Amino acid sequence: MNTSVGDTDIKIFYSLEKALLEPANVKILDLHYQDLSEFPDEILRFENLEELILWNNQLQYIPEKISNLKKLRILDISGNRIITLPSSIAELANLEVLVISWNKLRELPQSIGNLVKLKKLGLNNNKIKELPASIGNLVNLNEFVVSENELRYLPDSIGNLVNLEKLRLPGNFLTKVPDSICNLKNLIKLEIQENNLTEIPQNIGQLKKLEKIRLFKNLLVTLPDSFCELISLKKLLCYENELKELPTNIGALSNLEELELGFNNLTFLPESISGLEKLKKINLAQNDLPEVEKQKINKALSHTKINWF
Repeated sequence: MNTSVGDTDIKIFYSLEKALLEPANVKILDLHYQDLSEFPDEILRFENLEELILWNNQLQYIPEKISNLKKLRILDISGNRIITLPSSIAELANLEVLVISWNKLRELPQSIGNLVKLKKLGLNNNKIKELPASIGNLVNLNEFVVSENELRYLPDSIGNLVNLEKLRLPGNFLTKVPDSICNLKNLIKLEIQENNLTEIPQNIGQLKKLEKIRLFKNLLVTLPDSFCELISLKKLLCYENELKELPTNIGALSNLEELELGFNNLTFLPESISGLEKLKKINLAQNDLPEVEKQKINKALSHTKINWF
């Protein structure tokens, strides 16, 4: 099968045997679902290899000599049984996409920070307990997925990922995120749901490009006032927390379209909510809102679909 890239046709090899017949022409090798229990050493012969797909096999390790694949741009080894990565993986200087999801990784090598061309790093569904400080060297990263791991904290250096647009952290054991996260000025989507968060950084409002934030299933009692400065925010999912109140100026979120606040401890909403003119739906189920407050909310958000139950 050929795929067109620019003005050239690049052949995709789905068989190691066929690839070995013309090793110099192998740029894309896709060996997913081939029940491989060991990394085939023959792959290391393909000096022009740019994309290597090995997902959903039975691999337990990646060899040190993977560093031989100097032209590799994309490496997907998700859905295997990998416990550790060789430090030599950091010698893949042209790597732009690295996906290691659904493995048994417990840690990353400190050398991971040398992959400075990396744009996407997928680590979800592993057993990672902490991230090395060198992660902050990946300054070209625009998507970082670390959901469903065992993280209890994030290194301050995460704030150096200034080109990050999507950060996914759900399903960990985080009680807070570092203040440096407020330096991620290009962030569009932030997912920190299903953790143990008790607070949000006070300067969260600096994330002026943020459009979606998922905070549900945490332990938040309140949101910082600067939350109201998230001028691009369209979706705020904050159900199943312990919220007792919202910031007074919540109505300043003039682009907000969806607001999920069900299963909290709210007894009132600020009067400024009438300023949420683009709000299409709001969920207020299972709060402690008295009937008189519900009437006020109905009037203030007459243009919005309100879910009370």
